[in-house]
Amino acid sequence: MESMSFLEITGLIAIILISAFAVAGVIVAIPLFKLLNRIRHLSEKLNQSLIPMVEKLNTTVSHLNSEVGSISELTQSVSSIVEQLEKIIRLARILITSPIIKLLSAAAGFSEVVKKSSEKTNKNNNR
Repeated sequence: MESMSFLEITGLIAIILISAFAVAGVIVAIPLFKLLNRIRHLSEKLNQSLIPMVEKLNTTVSHLNSEVGSISELTQSVSSIVEQLEKIIRLARILITSPIIKLLSAAAGFSEVVKKSSEKTNKNNNR
């Protein structure tokens, strides 16, 4: 048997190490490839389900915005109605209270005239 030279031994060790790294690489690569394949499949499913959800969310937000807009319009309308009602109440108060005050003043004046006239009549009768 011939003895192996240092170069042959180094080459043999290098081949063994390279083979071991290749086997380890294959052992690691198979689960990694499966994981990447699952991630790709999951991302495709997520993409298929996420797009309709985002579209539905967009529709819901648009609908909500229109509802908020109509509530704002309704609030403005109610505010306008309240302002008009306040104006009508002020006008009615002026229209109703002013003649009543005038009537009461006239009645008070008339009663004073009648009172003074009756006092004069009583004085004239007493003489």
